Amino acid sequence: MAYIQVQHLYKRYQMGNEVIEANRDINFTINKGELVIILGSSGAGKCT
Repeated sequence: MAYIQVQHLYKRYQMGNEVIEANRDINFTINKGELVIILGSSGAGKCT
């Protein structure tokens, strides 16, 4: 059974006249007891 489940996550934000799509259709499941590390470049949407 999933401890955390994410389905169809997306994040868009606006910088001036430009719309930035940081994430699109992110899906994942984390089971209880699993160790998860999120990696990515600056501005990739890790905090989202």
